[in-house]
Amino acid sequence: MDSAALKALSEHVLADIRTPPLRTFRREELAEEYACEPSDILFAIDSLREAGYKFDADSKGRYKFISAPDLLLATEILYGLTTEFIGRRIYAYQSVQSTNIIATQLAEAKAPNGAVVVAESQTKGRGRLGRSWHSPEKKGIYLSIILYPDIDPPAAPGLSVMTAVSLAETITGYVAKDVNIKWPNDCLIDGRKTAGILTELSAERGKTGYVIVGVGINVNHARRDFPAEIIKSATSVGREAKKNIRRVELLQKFLTQFEKDYRRFCKGGLKALQKKIVAYSNLIGRQVRLDMSGRTISGTVTDIDDYGNLVLITPAGPRRFNAGEVTVVKSK
Repeated sequence: MDSAALKALSEHVLADIRTPPLRTFRREELAEEYACEPSDILFAIDSLREAGYKFDADSKGRYKFISAPDLLLATEILYGLTTEFIGRRIYAYQSVQSTNIIATQLAEAKAPNGAVVVAESQTKGRGRLGRSWHSPEKKGIYLSIILYPDIDPPAAPGLSVMTAVSLAETITGYVAKDVNIKWPNDCLIDGRKTAGILTELSAERGKTGYVIVGVGINVNHARRDFPAEIIKSATSVGREAKKNIRRVELLQKFLTQFEKDYRRFCKGGLKALQKKIVAYSNLIGRQVRLDMSGRTISGTVTDIDDYGNLVLITPAGPRRFNAGEVTVVKSK
């Protein structure tokens, strides 16, 4: 068998041997099923072990599945994933500069709607306003989702807010603490940043071509895993939950929640998610300063509108903003 055939055989063997109820398989039995040599089955099992899968085995060539590694492999993400189109095509990498860069290239080549690019680490992870996103190996989840929404380009920024809501819903299932979204694209636990979103748009002649939704989630970072400059302002889901989190499970839950919220967004914009936005927002009703490239606007947040704009009551009256760095003004 060539390498591609052996890889396919490994995936088939894994699917067979891990299907509930778990039972013992003989090497010869699997070889007969796949019309190959018992030595090919041995190679397939060994390659799966190298990837981190665990099996019980005996001297008679009998195997039983024990556990899967918590690695962001396409096989693992797809196993048990119940979405209809989000994440049904996975492009998984060990290390990339940025998942958004690869997703953009794939979108230009017409990758499927809902395709996901995921990596164990990023060397040049990007955040908003040209900032970097700290992306250590096997600690977090770094992904980009390729979408072709039938929306006007001005409505596309609302996808950042929608994604933040999906993240907040997902993370709430893991921690017994306050989970909030900070406009336009951060998710916080007890005021400390846990996840961020970078949405990038391709549009032409007033029509949206594609949108790349990049997401970085701090999952199993300990305090020592953060750079000194963010150690006080950042946290992770596992740190706040006080336990190690299976990243594959969290990612599957997020993709499922994202698909539900995205369908609602495509039908009714952010208005369809307004209750969730208000429930999770840490800005509604608060006095803030909005910094826009050195220009500062002060006011009280009254809403996040259907386009994802922040609505402020300022001394000059109501105003809407689609970008900027928000700081909450603490009461004296």
